Amino acid sequence: MNSPSKNDDTKQGTNPPEAGASNEMPCPDCGEMVRKGLLRCWNCGAFMDKGIEARFQEMQENPAPMIFSEAPEDDEPVSVETTQMVTSASDDDFQLDGSIGTVLPAEDQTDAAEEDDAGDVEQPGGVAGAESTGETAGDDQEKAGVAHSVATGGDALLEVALQEEAEARKRRKKQRRVVGGMRTPGGFIIFCPYGCKMEVKDQNRGMTGRCPRCGAPFIVPVDPPQFKSQKSEKAEAEKAAVETDFQAWMEALHVHTVNPEKLKLKADSLTKEFVPTDFAFGKDELVLLVLGKKGGGLFGGGGGKAEELREAAQAHLREGKPVDQVPDAEVTKIEADTLSQLRVVQPVESRAHSLFAGIPVFGAGRIAIQLPLQEDSTETRYVSMGLTEFREFARQLEEKYGLTGLADKTGIPMEDEFETHRCHYSSVAVKALKHLEFYQADPKVEPVVAGWKCGACGIVVSEDARNKEKLGGKGGKGLAKTKCPKCQQKFGDNPLYSLAEVTESPSMSGTDSGSDADANQEPAATDAAKS
Repeated sequence: MNSPSKNDDTKQGTNPPEAGASNEMPCPDCGEMVRKGLLRCWNCGAFMDKGIEARFQEMQENPAPMIFSEAPEDDEPVSVETTQMVTSASDDDFQLDGSIGTVLPAEDQTDAAEEDDAGDVEQPGGVAGAESTGETAGDDQEKAGVAHSVATGGDALLEVALQEEAEARKRRKKQRRVVGGMRTPGGFIIFCPYGCKMEVKDQNRGMTGRCPRCGAPFIVPVDPPQFKSQKSEKAEAEKAAVETDFQAWMEALHVHTVNPEKLKLKADSLTKEFVPTDFAFGKDELVLLVLGKKGGGLFGGGGGKAEELREAAQAHLREGKPVDQVPDAEVTKIEADTLSQLRVVQPVESRAHSLFAGIPVFGAGRIAIQLPLQEDSTETRYVSMGLTEFREFARQLEEKYGLTGLADKTGIPMEDEFETHRCHYSSVAVKALKHLEFYQADPKVEPVVAGWKCGACGIVVSEDARNKEKLGGKGGKGLAKTKCPKCQQKFGDNPLYSLAEVTESPSMSGTDSGSDADANQEPAATDAAKS
């Protein structure tokens, strides 16, 4: 490949196509400017003329055969030994004058000797006899040398011809490759803004880079819309094939086994009598797993051991293995057609419909659900949980099995509801949670104090305003005995709770309901603040 010389002003990758002079032309392969008259492009090595490239490929694939001419039989090659012998035999045929100091080369001496031998010069008899004897011996040696050369010359020529043919075959194989180099798997060719050709990979689509030749920035094109849609559909199909059952999983819910004959109707009587049970939501069944040795239960936290057992059980079910063969777990299956028997027993809308006479035997603020009855058992099982877990439990029942209305007529808030008040000092909205007992009993929720309400006149003071006005001292410990700024009665200990994210961002979504009393008190509170 022809490459630019060191004294050439043209630098690789720095001359765009429009910068070329009249003595340059663009390369048909890479677009780089090349001087006219060059056979190949100095940048990529491609031929500048397609006709010459086609002719070159044809010559490389079909080279002309080598022709070896045969030597005539009468023409015997002269060996080096014969030449030296003739030269040494002719040295005594003549003598030079002493005044001549010129020394002839060996070739000239040989020619002179041959010319003298060809002449008809008479020589003395003794010298002639000796010379004839020497010539006879020389002829015998020359014939022997010529015979050896003829015997070995054919083999040497054949060996040289075979070597040349093998080298020509190798050259033809190298020339058959595609001009421009091999492409890597998963790659495609693009061009930079100045026409430099380069190869990028599929994982670089949508990314930016710089041309390695001219340094110009470029963007790798993204997938065409049609190909992208086909690719996404294929990925979704593969994902659906890989997706297995029992993806939804709830950990360590409290399952209570109650014997009606031994039940004590007392608040919190069943709070500590439970077995931590995992609920796995399958397509056709709900599986209850008590992690630990089979036949018993694992009470308490369990630590890292419980986590290891849970991971093993999840892997077993998600791989499609038999449900009854989950390792180190007691398994209970509830068929999907029996899940309609699930019902909330705590809380209830009316004490007349309560199995426990409205007494919170599972703990105040907790939610208890009766599980389907077992035919071979006289005991009844219940699962109790907090508000956050109940919302997730109801959502999974609706998505997996189409069961709705589990919380109907129970008073359980499925969404956060707030009651809005106005601060007596700053008129800032104070959002107080409704159904506070459910949030206080939920270990996954931590309500925060948003304000305080007077037990006598009902005005509300936000927590920020209380700190600013220093009502009740530090932390509001003495607020119960502090006089109300409006009615001058004891303020009382009536905190209003809200969620931390609501207090930080008042615009957060939630069901707000303001009371008419607060609306009527707002002008009076404003007047009191001005006075």
